[in-house]
Amino acid sequence: MTKSFAKYAMLFALSFKQAWSRKANLSGLLFFLFILLFIYNRLWEVIGLQDGVKGLNATFIWYLLLAEMIILSSPKMERVLFDDIRSGTMAYYVNKPVSFFIMRYCEGVGNMTVSFLLMGFFGCIVTFALTGTPPFAWWQFPLIVLMCYISSCINVLFYTGIGLCALWLGSIRTLAMAFERLAFIFGGAIFPLSIYPEWFVDIAKWTPFYAFYYLTIKLVYDFSWINLWNAVLLNTLWIAVILTFIGWAYAKLNKKVNIYGG
Repeated sequence: MTKSFAKYAMLFALSFKQAWSRKANLSGLLFFLFILLFIYNRLWEVIGLQDGVKGLNATFIWYLLLAEMIILSSPKMERVLFDDIRSGTMAYYVNKPVSFFIMRYCEGVGNMTVSFLLMGFFGCIVTFALTGTPPFAWWQFPLIVLMCYISSCINVLFYTGIGLCALWLGSIRTLAMAFERLAFIFGGAIFPLSIYPEWFVDIAKWTPFYAFYYLTIKLVYDFSWINLWNAVLLNTLWIAVILTFIGWAYAKLNKKVNIYGG
């Protein structure tokens, strides 16, 4: 058990180092984040002045920062898994002492962690400079960031599961794009769900994006122990659902490899 954990920790560390070495990609990501924060800060400043609400931009720019930390930090896991299945790479690892799925997941989390940390550090500086006083107490911030990191890990897990759909689909790009759009809509990735009609929020609650996007991100302006507990509970439920699907799909893959040879 300890040896297996050490192997996966090494895979995480290796992926972390590789992601850190891609300075051009990381610089482009931070530049895009800066542009996004700057533009939306101006938008919320104007809306706040029109509505006479002071500090509206601070609330929603911090919200936007955490949303983008979750979404933009995630690598394209569905494409990695799709290529592995279609090329037969996954079949090579099926009977190996290291789980192929956990191996790829650790690599994805290592990649995500670099982007998440850099975006968090850079984004906090920019957001604080743009908005000043944040809408949360500073003692709450470590808990909020921890929840966002957990949500980012769930996001990687979710798109890994989508990648396994390559067992039945000839292409998953359209499926992945559809889920990305739904995540922005039902997860409140740009605008909080609180500004939408109640019937829309009721629909969003049945999607996984409501749990690991909205419930987590809204802690930045609506932190309470009850909200934190609800986010943990619902995220745990969706983790169980995603893992159940992945376990079932992985069993199908193993059976196909053992019977048909890949």
